[in-house]
Amino acid sequence: MKSFTGPKLTVTPKPHLVQILSDAVAADPGAAIAASRDGDSFRDVSSKDFQDRVRAVAQGLIASGVAAGDRVALMSATRMEWAIADFAIMSAGAVTVPIYDSSSAEQVAWIVGNSESVLTLVETDAMATEFDSVASGLSSCRERLVIEGGALDTLIARGAEVPESEVEARIAGITPDSLATVIYTSGTTGRPKGCMLTHRNLATNVAQGVSATDDMFQDGDSALIFLPLAHILTKTTFLFCLQRGVRVIFATDVAHLAEELKMASPEFMSAVPRIFEKIYNGAQKKAYDEGKGKIFDRAADVAIAYSRQKQSGSVSLPIKIQHAIFNKLVYSKLAAAFGGKMRVAVSGGGPLGERLCSFFDGVGVKIYEGYGLTETSPTLTINTAKAWRPGTVGMPSADTEIRIAEDGEIQAKGPQVFSGYWKNPEATAEVFDDGWFATGDIGEIDPDGFVKITGRKKELIVTAGGKNVAPAPLEDRLRAHPLISQAMVVGDNQPFIACLIAIDADSFPGWVKSNDLGDLSMADAADNEALRAEVQSAIDEANKSVSKAESIRKFAILPSDLSIENGELTPTLKVKRMVVADHYKQQLDALYSS
Repeated sequence: MKSFTGPKLTVTPKPHLVQILSDAVAADPGAAIAASRDGDSFRDVSSKDFQDRVRAVAQGLIASGVAAGDRVALMSATRMEWAIADFAIMSAGAVTVPIYDSSSAEQVAWIVGNSESVLTLVETDAMATEFDSVASGLSSCRERLVIEGGALDTLIARGAEVPESEVEARIAGITPDSLATVIYTSGTTGRPKGCMLTHRNLATNVAQGVSATDDMFQDGDSALIFLPLAHILTKTTFLFCLQRGVRVIFATDVAHLAEELKMASPEFMSAVPRIFEKIYNGAQKKAYDEGKGKIFDRAADVAIAYSRQKQSGSVSLPIKIQHAIFNKLVYSKLAAAFGGKMRVAVSGGGPLGERLCSFFDGVGVKIYEGYGLTETSPTLTINTAKAWRPGTVGMPSADTEIRIAEDGEIQAKGPQVFSGYWKNPEATAEVFDDGWFATGDIGEIDPDGFVKITGRKKELIVTAGGKNVAPAPLEDRLRAHPLISQAMVVGDNQPFIACLIAIDADSFPGWVKSNDLGDLSMADAADNEALRAEVQSAIDEANKSVSKAESIRKFAILPSDLSIENGELTPTLKVKRMVVADHYKQQLDALYSS
């Protein structure tokens, strides 16, 4: 089997995650390590003030009967209180069990019950109501507290009589192999499994990130965090920033992202591919709405050509001249949308695509794509300033070995790989092969060691004619169209490949207006000839990348966009294929009825 091993780790991992905070305080107790929105600005918190609140909340958890090794559930959107609570739970020697703020009552019941959490912190009264609806079946959970109802202050008051030495003793009892968190995979299929991640797993992954990217950051840099902290990418990003000395700004939510990027002007952000796709599509839509669509499209082509030629070592004079012109007309405005100072953007959670990565590089915002899973803390591979190749997810991280199995599956070994699934030895056994973790992703390694993801093993489509088709490359190309929000390629055991298309709710009204279609709604547009022609053009473009047997022959336009609320998307905007197939069975059946 083809394999490749990353370099030796040059940064010593902390013995546990709480030490990252302790070292930050020791280095500069007055340094602003985090900020949250306060009106029209962001209010800083020093490392010492952050740690003091963490320790006080930890005392409250101890007073509440939380013992070392106990699990504490944390259901909240991304906010500073989430990070304080997480560190407090760990400082009490306990284990954080994060729950997405969008989780259903059934999911909450499963995660709290399966993890046997003894206490649950929820963000809002609405979440408390959801929790209370299933609380009677959660015998292990003794208490539920509401963050917006003053939960942290309640805990601080409760812990006033607990000596600080008790927290110090709990911290001293943490070992590298102590469990730090149990993160339940959001999963596109099936019931979530709890990934057991130790302090060693996460602290090593943070050290790997610092080792790989140290020359990419400067003193005084800031990062904007907006994706769910319940997701491993965001959690590790926060820990990385804390260790590297990057000030973390907690965004309000994704809905305020455009506004708060300009307010915060960060140098760094991490996101999933869909965020970058929406930024590109939004800019393209705005240009078309203003009658400048052709200018934008030419500017995009030039940006991509500029990036590709720069990587090859020589940029032609015509491209240089056009790039300079478009830099004033187009690129500078796009860079401003990121806040004007963005220097490092990390993309994970799915393949970004070479064209989009090259486009943003040509604009002046370099995206470093990486790869990993919740089970791997998460980073297994990453592009860096010294080794950057669009269209790949980079090279193996330090002390990490990647190999491609005979069936094309990516397998990994490394200190960041988890020990197994909580209370699920059968599932654990399924993903390990003689010490190698089987990722479930299909990929390849080029001669230089760069890894490319080509599909998901369980999502691989096998047509009735026996043709294997990876849906991800086609879906990535389709989502590049400003009108298309999501695409789900289908065709397992069918005579040909087809696709379900969800229209972007933000782009649709402008498209309707520009085509003089009156008050046409998305719900009534599935059979509109103009819309179908627009989607067909996107499909024709996507089909250019595959053989005829792999090409999309038919498609159906859905009456509404896919959503997290309807259970059709994970919190990181991945399509839940089984759910979508169930919701739109009628449309799927119609595609193959003839």
